[in-house]
Amino acid sequence: MTSVGILVARRREFYKVHRSYVDCVLAAGGTPLLIPTSVIDGRLAEAVELVDAMLVTGGGDIQPERYGAAASTTLTEVDMERDEAELRAFAHATARGLRVLGVCRGAQLMTVATGGRLVQDLPAAGFAPHLDTRNDQGYAALRHGIKTESGSLIDHLLHGVDTVNSHHHQSIADPGNLLRATAWAPDGVIEAVEGPGLLGVQWHPETELRTDRRHLRLFRWLVQGELTQGERNPGDGL
Repeated sequence: MTSVGILVARRREFYKVHRSYVDCVLAAGGTPLLIPTSVIDGRLAEAVELVDAMLVTGGGDIQPERYGAAASTTLTEVDMERDEAELRAFAHATARGLRVLGVCRGAQLMTVATGGRLVQDLPAAGFAPHLDTRNDQGYAALRHGIKTESGSLIDHLLHGVDTVNSHHHQSIADPGNLLRATAWAPDGVIEAVEGPGLLGVQWHPETELRTDRRHLRLFRWLVQGELTQGERNPGDGL
């Protein structure tokens, strides 16, 4: 069974990760192994050596200095320790040729790790909000359309999914040296980036499973690599 390292952030006295990430790895047939991002010495490389694939999860903003920029807006939940650990873990994973799936912040982290840049605040940059801040709205309740590049990995995995959820105030501005943009929101915001063995998505597929099981294919790709014929069939009932 494929073991998937899930990078887990520290929140005060706890390590926290949304249970949906773990549930999706299990549903895709993988074994989730949690890797705490407070470990940045040699043990981090040792932990990455134990897994067959890696999942980089959502969370707070990445320190702008990581991509050669100064803070130009209000940032939230910046955690330099987490930035450092995840960048190192990603470097170890790619050096080993592991498949890596990045979700929301995870996609942004992958971009920064490969020489890309971020939009620090979408509304400040002239985009409509991609984050619903109303108190009565649930997590990732905002939705918008999505367009995928024909023939891309994400196009292959989504099989005609044309709307996704949205819960982010930052986004990818420049995919960098290794990744390329392969999906976009109607306003042009990059929604997916990919490279050899690498996939990053700006939305939260782990919460989409409640209404559309097709999003499980992203996690099955992470666990299995190339999907089977039945899993490639849009009518497979995933």
